Amino acid sequence: MRLNKYIALHGSFSRREADKLIFAGKVEVNNIKVDSPAIDVCNNDKVKVDGKLLIIQKDFLYYKFYKPKYCLTSYGDEFDRKNLNDFELLKETKPAYSGRLDFDSEGLILFSNNGDLIYRLQRPEFKISKVYLVKTDKNLTDEQIVKFRKGFKTDEEIYKSCKLYQLDDKFYRVVLFEGKNRQIRKMFEYFGINVLGLKRVAIGPVKLQYMKPGEVLKMSKNEIEELNKCIGLE
Repeated sequence: MRLNKYIALHGSFSRREADKLIFAGKVEVNNIKVDSPAIDVCNNDKVKVDGKLLIIQKDFLYYKFYKPKYCLTSYGDEFDRKNLNDFELLKETKPAYSGRLDFDSEGLILFSNNGDLIYRLQRPEFKISKVYLVKTDKNLTDEQIVKFRKGFKTDEEIYKSCKLYQLDDKFYRVVLFEGKNRQIRKMFEYFGINVLGLKRVAIGPVKLQYMKPGEVLKMSKNEIEELNKCIGLE
């Protein structure tokens, strides 16, 4: 098995992150520092990252979490704000996550110790859909809706095309295939509109459905299979 894949199977890193660790001289194989991710290793080899021995995960964990509002998407916080460590199952297992949400947003986040899955969920080239319900302080005009859907460029970012549907007065359903920092809020702000509430209700085939804020559930076998199919991990 290639070294970068071995490190990814540990669950805390993607293959790309593994490559960076190797090039930075932070990886040892059998107590010898290595500088190439293409090195082959086997289960009998001892692989260390920053001096810590890695153990291949035999059983992968797959969770879905309803992040409540005013909770950080991080393990711990220097200002003692609510964060992932406040949820026992996540605190105990500390799996990696895909789908960071702002402190004042809520909704679905996926967790797993399968590093390849988390990496692919985070990459726009795999075109995983993310669905949001958005409450605003004003309505978009018809012209703005067309531009929103086609995508546009600001001084800071280029936003690709997405799907947008008006469900009610100042209430929208937005489907993104990328995940830039505070993207939906910034897209609406470009048109002079403030987002008052934002909830992510789906990531690919996995849906929030009837989950309650703060609830952590194991993904069903069907959800895992469909998710793997979406990102080419069949």
